[in-house]
Amino acid sequence: AQPTTRAFLFFFIAVPASPRVVPMGPSPRMVVAAVAAAYLVFTQLRLRLLEYAIKIGRPVGPMWLPLTVTKVLKIWSWMNGVNVRSESGEGLECDRSRRYMMTWHPHGFIVYCPIFLMAEKAIRGEPVGAPWHCTGAPVLFKVPFIGELLQVLSGRPVDKRTLESIMAAGGTVAVQPGGMTEQKATRHDQELALFPANLGFIRMAIKYGTPILMLYIFGENQLYKKVDGMEKFTDMLFKVTGLALPLFTAKAGLPTAAFFPRATDIHARWGAPVEVGEPDENPSDDKVEEVFSRYLKELQRIFYANAQECLPPDVAARGLKIVRMDGKPVAELRAEDKPPVMRSRL
Repeated sequence: AQPTTRAFLFFFIAVPASPRVVPMGPSPRMVVAAVAAAYLVFTQLRLRLLEYAIKIGRPVGPMWLPLTVTKVLKIWSWMNGVNVRSESGEGLECDRSRRYMMTWHPHGFIVYCPIFLMAEKAIRGEPVGAPWHCTGAPVLFKVPFIGELLQVLSGRPVDKRTLESIMAAGGTVAVQPGGMTEQKATRHDQELALFPANLGFIRMAIKYGTPILMLYIFGENQLYKKVDGMEKFTDMLFKVTGLALPLFTAKAGLPTAAFFPRATDIHARWGAPVEVGEPDENPSDDKVEEVFSRYLKELQRIFYANAQECLPPDVAARGLKIVRMDGKPVAELRAEDKPPVMRSRL
């Protein structure tokens, strides 16, 4: 069994039987052990199915199941006061005959919107015309309930082998460039975009010649509130479990209650595709930097054109903080290049 799954189930299996007289039939301990064993077998079969799906580069199973799950997730979000209030941008009119690599910003505390509100688009293939796979940390696919949920929604682990397999098979993936590092640094009062040192998502897009289609989800960071002073605990949790979970409060001040977000209006903005040129298996660093420069310009254009309309005024005023993990400087969008802002609706 996978280590994460074994750790999760150990407590339940290790619970001692009641000292009272055991009635006729199986004891509670035996029932729990049988259920745990059955779940471990199920998990192994599920992970094998995931490997097969990665190999063929497309979803497997009936479409009605994930679509039903997305409906339930949307209803739950509506009950919590979280809804997509607006969606627009050049990306909604992209050429559906082409294949894309997709990205989204920001990461957020738990990647709520891509799972609860946007998963239906991945399953139906919107707006690119073919189903696509939202990707997440590999460890999540081994966590009970979360792993099943992500897999049903056509999620895939965000490791190089998986991405290469899907892209080589003609599939489409969506990646969050900042990953868990950005997740740990997420705040409700500052929009943030982190980028890895080697810019692997840019290199892979160039390798397959796929334009990059970007989505900015305004409101993702405001679903929860960061609890300051607990960063060391977050780092310790990451080292022990591989899970990056900044401590936060949710609806009514509930601590780290991921399924109870604060009521928030979500605004989705799709950018124009960022072209990467012809396929190049080993792009030069100069080419990677040139494509990345245009990517950043489009990211900043989307943000500054919509921030005042789609974010709380104080958050919009702080702007978008962009950090490269290799320490290289990031060119700010020139004032004359910033699009006219729209009036806040908040």
